[in-house]
Amino acid sequence: MVLSREDLRFVRELFSRYYGLAPIRLPRDLSSREFAFQVLDTDSYIRHLSFTSESELKAYLVINTPKQSYYSTAKYSNPAVSDYSEAGWQGSELMFDIDADKLPGCRTQVLAEKVEVVTTECIEIAKNALKRLLYILEEHIGFGEDEIMVYFSGNRGFHVVITSSDPEWLTLGSLHRLELVDYVTARGLDLRRIFRGTVKRGFRASPPTPRDGGWRSLIASFFDGEVSDKAIGSIAIAVDPLVTQDISRLIRIPNSLNGKTGLIASLIKIDDVSKFKFDESLTPFEGYAIIKPRASLNGVFLGKKVTLSENVVSKVDVSTALYLVLNGLANVIRYSLTSIRKVKEYYHQL
Repeated sequence: MVLSREDLRFVRELFSRYYGLAPIRLPRDLSSREFAFQVLDTDSYIRHLSFTSESELKAYLVINTPKQSYYSTAKYSNPAVSDYSEAGWQGSELMFDIDADKLPGCRTQVLAEKVEVVTTECIEIAKNALKRLLYILEEHIGFGEDEIMVYFSGNRGFHVVITSSDPEWLTLGSLHRLELVDYVTARGLDLRRIFRGTVKRGFRASPPTPRDGGWRSLIASFFDGEVSDKAIGSIAIAVDPLVTQDISRLIRIPNSLNGKTGLIASLIKIDDVSKFKFDESLTPFEGYAIIKPRASLNGVFLGKKVTLSENVVSKVDVSTALYLVLNGLANVIRYSLTSIRKVKEYYHQL
């Protein structure tokens, strides 16, 4: 999507001013990571970049204002080499992706033709799935809280990254990473194997308990009632298998802006997952904009009702204007950015 000159200036100013102030989070070994950026007004990407310091990377963000900003979960001895066979792979962090619109019970709203927005209810469903995933990662697989990074994607869900420096995890192959996906998604799970021998010669075995381990433990911890495939589906977490198995995956820079929404990819403390809200706190921008909608719009964005008529000039808050411009739904006539909210400075040890 090509932005008009006015819209491009609007987005660039907001993004540049944000990156001049934002506490973006980078790994301590950033010099071993590949960085990639999507150009603001095109669909093209710039890849195989490397940086030696956080200040160098922040300067790039302020000056170039990319639409999307990523670094690799993989660590390389030569991250700027375009041929991965020559990059010197040293291992990759483990990543899980939860998208709210892929979860049972989520009903997205259509803001305009071909533009769907997740609802607060969908994000709550994703939060519950996130809690179950974190429980499995800590209680069943054994990761410590300081090894788990959690953040909102800035759009439809949550990312979980295992930042452990243990080489046994870092060098895990794609097939073994898929086995972890099988476990958390219950793919291939056979209830008959879990409850084999529960009824034998007139004796009934004890019901599952949290101490049993495996899926018997999960059933006891998250479900109360007659166990069925439907019950298993309510416990399993629908993570994207392609994300987890990919050892060269790009990860959105924590606390960067999502170029589809203009929202912050906000880091979240594990203890604060329940407190996370899909609301205005996810946008750093305060102010207003005069826009001309390119379509009639009727829906809710960040808890605010959005009702606009095609080609009817309207005044909206600047965060709504940014979202509409990024999705090709409106053009900016003029705007006033009054302030940039301070981003919560939660620093996960990366």
